[in-house]
Amino acid sequence: MAERSLELTKNPDGTFSATFDDARAAVQVSSWAEIRRLRVRHRLSDHWTAGDHAEFVAEHGHPFADWWAGLSPECRSALLAAPAGPIPAEFAEELRRSLRHELGRDGLRVEGSFFTPEVRAFLAEQAGSVAPRD
Repeated sequence: MAERSLELTKNPDGTFSATFDDARAAVQVSSWAEIRRLRVRHRLSDHWTAGDHAEFVAEHGHPFADWWAGLSPECRSALLAAPAGPIPAEFAEELRRSLRHELGRDGLRVEGSFFTPEVRAFLAEQAGSVAPRD
């Protein structure tokens, strides 16, 4: 059985469209939340046209940014202190709740007591962006 895809492309006018059914017109998308809703509703995996994913990220931010913003400052600080480490036990419940509605198709999930490599890379990037400057 072939995996069904949510086809995401950049239009000539600079907007992005998602196609999830050949019998329906493409839907314009302008946020990760809209993409996630389509992905979940139709049980699809993303397929981006070459280079369009990077352009969408440049225009609309990282796919984990809204999840990250929803965490408490204390939880974010603990994750930044050890971006490649295990999930801090004192924030396990908050993180579990934050991921409750995420299906992990962006890589936003936990494997055992660690985040996936995609999340660890995001956390390392965040840690680098807040590192003290000399």
